[in-house]
Amino acid sequence: MTGAHFHPQRLHPRYGGLVNLASQLPGGLALVSKSCGRFIFDQQPSSSENPSAADLEAAVVAVCGFPRTGTTYLQVAASQALGAPERCWKNHDPFSIPAYVNAGLLTLIPLRDPISTIASWSLYNNDPPSISRKRSRLLAYTAWHRAAKKYAKSPQVLFINFDSLGATTEQLMAGVRQVNEAQLLPVTMQNFPSEVREELKAPYLQILNSPELRHQLSDAYHVFDKLSAEVVAIPDVNIAAAAAAAAA
Repeated sequence: MTGAHFHPQRLHPRYGGLVNLASQLPGGLALVSKSCGRFIFDQQPSSSENPSAADLEAAVVAVCGFPRTGTTYLQVAASQALGAPERCWKNHDPFSIPAYVNAGLLTLIPLRDPISTIASWSLYNNDPPSISRKRSRLLAYTAWHRAAKKYAKSPQVLFINFDSLGATTEQLMAGVRQVNEAQLLPVTMQNFPSEVREELKAPYLQILNSPELRHQLSDAYHVFDKLSAEVVAIPDVNIAAAAAAAAA
């Protein structure tokens, strides 16, 4: 690992442009995240967000994704497939991926389109419906996915199509609901489908489709489209078998 961590949920919105620029240079995002972390992140990650050696030893699957792309679904799916939640580690830090691969973990990375992701993330964060805030969120999305793109050809890494999560089993949906209920999440932060939440996203969707953001959207979709060539559908993945193959 580089010693750097990039947890986008901790990134202060004013620094979206900085991390996006850094991500276009070799090693740039890692350098900025490591050297400027105390300034650009609102809060330092808790110990539960960065895996320890013991965490990696206990796990056989890792889930790593940008916020609101389906990481909770994949975590629950892996926990159910493996029969134990401690065997799946989840975080949002792309710089953790090399540690997962080196530890022999199957790594699942969900991929969701930029507009849907940022609309959901904005609602989750109770963002103001402003052009500047959406621009910053899009820039962070692009930076994160540039960092993850280098692992697209790794045999231990699977990019999962977010849209395929809609074909999940009732058991998985019940598991996601149970996670949300245990955390007492308000409707804006929940993970399962909700008509109320879809209505609340409308102001963000309108802004994201505005001409002022066309350049940021173009860059975000460029990375998304490149990665879309690598995605698989979650119903087609036998998680337990794939995890065993990754560890072999």
